[in-house]
Amino acid sequence: MKIDNLILSQRFCGPPKTGNGGFTAGILVEAAGTETAEIRLLNPTPVETSITVESEKGLRGIIYDDTKKVLATLKSITDEDFSKYKLPEVPDLDEAKTISSFYPGFTTHPFPTCFVCGPKREVNDGMRIFVGPASEQIGFENLMAGHWLPDETVATQDGFVRDAAIWGALDCPGGFSAVLDKPQLIVLSKIRGKIIERPITGENYTVMSWRLQKMSRAFKVMTAIFKSDSKRLMAIAEALWLAPRNWDSANQEW
Repeated sequence: MKIDNLILSQRFCGPPKTGNGGFTAGILVEAAGTETAEIRLLNPTPVETSITVESEKGLRGIIYDDTKKVLATLKSITDEDFSKYKLPEVPDLDEAKTISSFYPGFTTHPFPTCFVCGPKREVNDGMRIFVGPASEQIGFENLMAGHWLPDETVATQDGFVRDAAIWGALDCPGGFSAVLDKPQLIVLSKIRGKIIERPITGENYTVMSWRLQKMSRAFKVMTAIFKSDSKRLMAIAEALWLAPRNWDSANQEW
């Protein structure tokens, strides 16, 4: 078992005081060194506070705070455990850029400083993934799409995007598809996905998301990352989002 103590920078927040859910999941993925995984987010992971990451290579991982409260868990899954999903038709790059300009988060956003999707984050600071409503396709409810140009601040030494940022990109777009027809505050509860091919910084990608199921307080969604030119699938995830019963409104103040 490997044990790492770290402090999650506020740069990687979702809500201002806690980590972006997908990025936090990706930290566990990086620690466990697995390509396909299921991560449960049990409690918000605080930023600028010491946390502990325990991992067993290729198998499992856990994040907990200094009181030993479990914040997130990971288990590795196989390709056979990950369902095959029908994929939408991917728009051309110019169309994806146009769709991004209709991002609903430009007008209403619960966390406008989110590292992944916050419109108040500048280039080379936030990932600035903005998905807007895409043309309707049969079988894809609340389909959304957007352009993503990853920069060197989320890169590993070899120029590929780090896993935590990839999982961040697989997070937020799904949340907007979940509540596109009735916006409300929701948070990521569980995400299971796989990285097929790592994106490269400085190249264009199209991120798409759609809703699979709506329940009372829960929403199941899909998010996928495609290479913009070849429209090749790079990564995909299924996620469960929940409307929290008791939300601390102080965690919306930057």
